[in-house]
Amino acid sequence: MRSSPASLPLFPASPGTEEESARPELPLPSAPLRKQLWLCLDFHRLPLEIFSDSDHSRAFAVLEGEGGGLRICQCNDRATRDGLHPELPLNAALALSPAPEMRERAPGREAETLNRLAAWACQFTDMVSIEPPHRLLLEIRGSLKLFGGLAALCRQACAGVTDMGYTSVLAVAPTPRSALWLCNHRQGEIVTEAALLPDRLSELPLACTDWSQSIREQLNAMGVLTIGDCLRLPREGFARRLGPQRLRELDAALGRCAETRHRFVVPPVYHGELELLAETLDHERLCRAMARLVEEMQGFLRSWQKGVQRPVFGFVHGDGRQRLALGLAEPSADAAFLLDLLAERLESYRLEQPVTDLVLDSGLLADLPGSPRGLFADTEGAGRDAAAGRRLVDRLRARLGRDAVNGVCLLAEHRPEAAWKFVEPGAGCGRAGNPGRPFWILQDPRELSCREGRPWLEGVLEIIEGPERIETGWWDGRDAARDYYVARNLTGVRVWIYQERRSPEQWFLHGVFG
Repeated sequence: MRSSPASLPLFPASPGTEEESARPELPLPSAPLRKQLWLCLDFHRLPLEIFSDSDHSRAFAVLEGEGGGLRICQCNDRATRDGLHPELPLNAALALSPAPEMRERAPGREAETLNRLAAWACQFTDMVSIEPPHRLLLEIRGSLKLFGGLAALCRQACAGVTDMGYTSVLAVAPTPRSALWLCNHRQGEIVTEAALLPDRLSELPLACTDWSQSIREQLNAMGVLTIGDCLRLPREGFARRLGPQRLRELDAALGRCAETRHRFVVPPVYHGELELLAETLDHERLCRAMARLVEEMQGFLRSWQKGVQRPVFGFVHGDGRQRLALGLAEPSADAAFLLDLLAERLESYRLEQPVTDLVLDSGLLADLPGSPRGLFADTEGAGRDAAAGRRLVDRLRARLGRDAVNGVCLLAEHRPEAAWKFVEPGAGCGRAGNPGRPFWILQDPRELSCREGRPWLEGVLEIIEGPERIETGWWDGRDAARDYYVARNLTGVRVWIYQERRSPEQWFLHGVFG
């Protein structure tokens, strides 16, 4: 006898059973053709961790509610040791812990932070979906080979979360909804095959779903306590009592039907903000707090395969904001390197007032420099040396100031003082100038005395070459009329001197040969 639709199970019977030949009138959805693997990251402490909590010795809690109904939403470990816990009323919390640091929950900042974390997560895959209020879904099937397998990818993701100062739990499953439900209940649960989902999901309590409290209470009243209990209910009756949406969610969790997710689009530039729990002028503490934003930006840059060349660090205080820009010799996406440069700059940077908030802007993104590779010769060593030289320039500029470290470029100009200019280190410049001139040119020519009509520099100078006449510059008001000579003093040092052709025809020292 054919079973009625109301008594059909959610899943087909196993092969070889009595019901194998029965054809249900409510067919089960077919499995999606494309195999997927979803990683869920749950930042469950995000309400607490959007604030910079560098002082772990002090109790800190986040409150939610209105008026006299304020209660603790989350608290740090020190507050927990003092007896504070979620749902504890504010008055009771103040009685248990002496002067705890407290902030009201900031859903807007939580959403902004989750968006930045989604941009960070795009370094692992181009399919990232935000699941408010604090979860991310990453489709990682196509990324496994690139990152060395599932275990290596999960380790790298967890390490990155820790480096940013956040806490997360993860789960992996073939469908996005099953990954969400597993992440709600079990930390580190990994299911790679869809055939294993019925057994794994059956054990989960209904609290792992995102169903409303009223629906869960209705099911509990019927004796339905787990997802496995739901799967044993008749499909038609389940849909009629709880709505077809719940049935579709069960099918989607088991991979019986596809479920669409909104793909997160990475913004063109990075902008991050972080509120400090206490205002400070301590440069070391500011660097530790800024590390979170820099680590976030590093993941953002990796998702674009780009670098920054002029990131701007902002320090907000009572009267406004101070901006500190780092100018790099070449684009970089290395968080450790950027933090080292920031620490160097802060040593000589004066903050006008104690800082309350931090801001980081990437500026326009730039292509990362490539490593040169020769067809026959090994040029990797030369490429590493060049990169190390550019990083040395950045470190020197951070310590001494941008204007203190420059490159020099020769110009096609006869006047020695105008035959060069400062350029960016490593900037290309055409070869110009006279190779017969000395490398060391005095910034201001030094006047020489004369004895018996001959120039004198710790003795009489012997002219060995010249003259080279330079008579130019009339168009810019710095005209010169000089005769240059190569001379040698009594100790054998070769110098470059000139005599003014205009009266009083004085002699000057202008350079020294090596």
